[in-house]
Amino acid sequence: MRPTILLLALADRITPSRLPHALRDIGFDVGLLAEPDCLLAQSSYIDYRFPLSVARVRMGFLAPVVRVIREFTPRLVVPCDDHAVQLVQHLSVAHEGARAPGGQLPVPVPPSVRETLLRSLGDPRSYPTRNSRLRARAAAASLGIGVPEGAAVPHFQAAESFAQQHGYPVVLKRELHSPGPNVRICGSLQELRGAYAELASVQDYAHGLLNRARYLAWSAMSLFRLAGDLCATRQDGPQLMIEVFVPGRPATYAFSAWSGRLLAGIAAVAEQTYPESAGHTSLARFTQDRVMAEAARRMVGRLGFTGFGGVDFIRDPATRKLWFSKFDPRPTPYSHLGRLAGGDLGMPLLAAVSGTTPVPQRPAKETTVALFPQDWMRDPDAADRGAEHLDMPEDDPRLLVALRARIPRRIAA
Repeated sequence: MRPTILLLALADRITPSRLPHALRDIGFDVGLLAEPDCLLAQSSYIDYRFPLSVARVRMGFLAPVVRVIREFTPRLVVPCDDHAVQLVQHLSVAHEGARAPGGQLPVPVPPSVRETLLRSLGDPRSYPTRNSRLRARAAAASLGIGVPEGAAVPHFQAAESFAQQHGYPVVLKRELHSPGPNVRICGSLQELRGAYAELASVQDYAHGLLNRARYLAWSAMSLFRLAGDLCATRQDGPQLMIEVFVPGRPATYAFSAWSGRLLAGIAAVAEQTYPESAGHTSLARFTQDRVMAEAARRMVGRLGFTGFGGVDFIRDPATRKLWFSKFDPRPTPYSHLGRLAGGDLGMPLLAAVSGTTPVPQRPAKETTVALFPQDWMRDPDAADRGAEHLDMPEDDPRLLVALRARIPRRIAA
């Protein structure tokens, strides 16, 4: 009998849409718990589909999520976005009385569901570090990984003072992982002021009076049976942080891990990004990089991590020094490309949950990949993308159509 794996998606993202094919190819039966019309649901390689109303989950109606995990009994649950990560983390420790803003009651989670989630996520004591840029920076620094100088930003004056001390440009970031704009590069005081207003206002929304009233209304309508929004991050400290700007190319080590042990990984360096200001990779060069692999191994071990994840860096092109950027506790855009890079990420994870020995994998030579549709978003009309591989899902027509719809059309002048 093939082991089962459950993908949980609460946001409509491109990144995990190719993962079902890769997982099914190596021997998993793939289940999906998500909105029926989301991008991930367009994959033809899903064996079991469990429809979900994300709006109701955000309101605190969590019984459908708990029921699917209990009845489907997957060997692993994979949260595919930041909201899903927060939800499964909260549910995995719900026996301690999980609550969130507006929540009136703790979440009733059966022991079997908690066991499944803890097996899928690894050490729960590291959840705060996984979710926080500041804590992840401190962990990386303690492990001997290069970290740009930075500080917490409790108020704008702290950001202004840091920039005056270290000079422009500086990088302003949201402290916690969350959807939407998270990073802004600021070359002047005016840009810093605008970035602060944008990033802080988005974070402040969750704590505003109207939002608190909304939670209270939900709770009253449900006769105070809501669990609250367990998809939201909890934060008591500063909402933003600031770093000195480190010039270089974005680099990532995508990996799979089991109980703090790195199983397999892919080192990738960005050749092209889109949009340029955000630094999301659209054209990547896969390479063998022992420094990235060792840094990822140390972070995985410190966090006791299980599942798919990634460590982001900035690589200085002159010195080739790596600077830690963030830890991603979820699948990255390269998670399905392991075979191309000579290290399938899912195969050793399948062996770990099945108690078998994984098939040895040989390192592949260096190669370049144009991610679809990211590189087509960057340049829809490019005749030659300068990549050895075009990562298009030609064998999944429905998903291909859905991904093509994400490419913006150019309007003739």
